[in-house]
Amino acid sequence: MDLPQPTVEELAASWLSGEDYTMSDGVFDAPEMAWQAILKIMQHALTDKQLALLAAGPLETLLAHHGVEFIDRIEAEAKRSPSFAHLLGGVWRREMDPALWQRVQTARGGKSW
Repeated sequence: MDLPQPTVEELAASWLSGEDYTMSDGVFDAPEMAWQAILKIMQHALTDKQLALLAAGPLETLLAHHGVEFIDRIEAEAKRSPSFAHLLGGVWRREMDPALWQRVQTARGGKSW
């Protein structure tokens, strides 16, 4: 029997409370919901540690596995939100193809941290 899918709010809340496993599953099983949860998480005042975990965790995994489907929205969000562009600075290349990685680097203004 399948368990009910968490809502975007539940995904974001579980990640913010330190239960990253739910978000990790969401990136693979429900990438659209994970993307919405990342945006919801970004509405909170995050610590440097939380920013690093969000960049190197859900956002990096989303880009590595679903980047082609999300890069246009990621670029638009980075253009709209300096804090999101900063978040992209914590993403590593992993399995991203060179063209996608170049777009990520451009969206984050060429900066990394």
